Amino acid sequence: TMDRLPRHAGSRPGGLRRRILLWFLVLSLVPLFVSNTVGYVVTRRIIEGQVRDYLEALAGVQAQLIAGEVERHQLYLDGLAMDNTLAVELPKAAASTATGRRQSPTISLLRDQLSRAILELSSLTDLFLVDSAGKVVVSTEPALVGTDMAETSLFQVGREGRYFAKSWGGGLIDGPVYLLATPVRDRARRTVGVLAGVIGLQGEADFFRIPPHLARDVHIYVLDEQGLPIIVPHPHATFAFDSLFPSPLTRAPPGGAARYTNYEGVDVLASSVRVPGLPWLYIAELPVSSAFGQLRSLALLAVGLEVVFALLLVAAVWMAARSIVAPLRRLVAAAERIRGGELGVLVGIDRHDELGELGRTFDQMSTGLQQSAQEIEDLHHQEMQRAAQLASVGEMAAGIAHEIKNPLAGMVTGMDLLAGRIEKDAKTEGLLSQIRAQLRRIEFAIRDLLSYARPKEPKLVVAESHDLVQRVVGLVSPQADAADVRIVANTAGAGGLVRVDPELMTQALVNLSLNGIQAMGPGGVLTLSTEAVREEVRISVSDTGPGLPAEQLDAIFRPFYTTKHQGTGLGLAISRGIAERHGGRIEVASEPGRGAVFTLVLPAADDHTATR
Repeated sequence: TMDRLPRHAGSRPGGLRRRILLWFLVLSLVPLFVSNTVGYVVTRRIIEGQVRDYLEALAGVQAQLIAGEVERHQLYLDGLAMDNTLAVELPKAAASTATGRRQSPTISLLRDQLSRAILELSSLTDLFLVDSAGKVVVSTEPALVGTDMAETSLFQVGREGRYFAKSWGGGLIDGPVYLLATPVRDRARRTVGVLAGVIGLQGEADFFRIPPHLARDVHIYVLDEQGLPIIVPHPHATFAFDSLFPSPLTRAPPGGAARYTNYEGVDVLASSVRVPGLPWLYIAELPVSSAFGQLRSLALLAVGLEVVFALLLVAAVWMAARSIVAPLRRLVAAAERIRGGELGVLVGIDRHDELGELGRTFDQMSTGLQQSAQEIEDLHHQEMQRAAQLASVGEMAAGIAHEIKNPLAGMVTGMDLLAGRIEKDAKTEGLLSQIRAQLRRIEFAIRDLLSYARPKEPKLVVAESHDLVQRVVGLVSPQADAADVRIVANTAGAGGLVRVDPELMTQALVNLSLNGIQAMGPGGVLTLSTEAVREEVRISVSDTGPGLPAEQLDAIFRPFYTTKHQGTGLGLAISRGIAERHGGRIEVASEPGRGAVFTLVLPAADDHTATR
């Protein structure tokens, strides 16, 4: 009866489902993760390069602006110095100061003029005039009047041309300032003094026109030739103006870019440029968090989407794997039941795909297997009955043969005695010869029958395969000569040692040789050869007879099967039994019209066995 497997049978999760899920995740998510990671890294590098280019461009513009502001202030001082009033009144003011008259009309006139100039240019903290001797004679800061500046670079350079420098005070001005100077000349182009300006911390923002932050989060710094900070528009922490600025760009050529941690401990991208016309370095910094803020947000969004996609993919793959694995589990369960001997199990996979086709094929196989098993069981029952019958017949035949053997021996002996007493003539001699031949035929048949029904247990000894062949050639040579058949023994090569019963093995080879001689007509050739192949010794008996059709190759070893008019049909069956009792086998190869080759294959005797 056919047993259909329940749908839930074998549906528990197995390793295949997990492997399918794992491979789907690997093949789907890993490329996505790699592509997103590569895209993030490449995008980050591109943005970093663009930020550096942006900072460099911004720094360059601001550096030009600073240089322009310095030039504007210089031009403003030049314009003031070109006023003829200064050239005319400065020597008078110097004379008044020398005589102690610091409130003279000339000094008041010049002070008022300087005060108005400061109002016009709010970045200036102080303006003062130095006479040709280096004394400050007029100043918007009264404390400076009378100061001797003859030895300062401001006076020495300023009376020859323009002067601009940073100063850290120390007597003149309290704190870091910027000093500007230009010569005051009369109409004859003679230098009568120096006009100087001071820009203090309170005027620095108006002087450089730098906002606290450029482009929201961009921080800028201006350093002098020694790396000391000059301009820090909006410090976020305590800043030491008298210490070197903490940036690797101070040690690199202008125009470079770097990423480092600044004095506030913030990871920044920075770029530097030289301020045109001045030995100053302009540095622009942008926090990395600001540069990559949107990219980081995009990366977090991408990670979130990947997680959602992974969860959806897991659910989809889990369902797909379940639809694949569940039928396979049912197939496995059905196969297990069939292996346990329960034939006719059906899986019943009702699908219109490859799994459905596999299920239908499995059901067909199961049905066919059940039918085949039933046929085999019926055939086995028939064979057992036949074997029992053959066993009974064999026992009976063996008993009969045994009973016939002794009287037959007496008949042969009596026949020989009778032949010696009867007067011999041609007719009598022929009759006696026929009687002897028929008695010998009966004797051979009985011997074969006893050999098949009651086989002898082999007495194994180590023998040389060449010796067995030579012995067989000597035994079958009379029959070969009588049939005009030539025997060829190929024993030149290494034959190999075998552990056999020489008598039984000779009997098997004689049977094979006699079959070959009987299969050939006059002029045939019987060839016996030996060959050692790996752990086997092969003894071949080949003939040049008509060969055997393919349908007879399996039947020739059955007992009592024969195609000859004489013989019992037990020769090949006895030979195969002898080979099998020695752990060997007989192979046959034949084609109609090309003869036949019977090969006795025996295990080779190893060195240990041969020594024993």
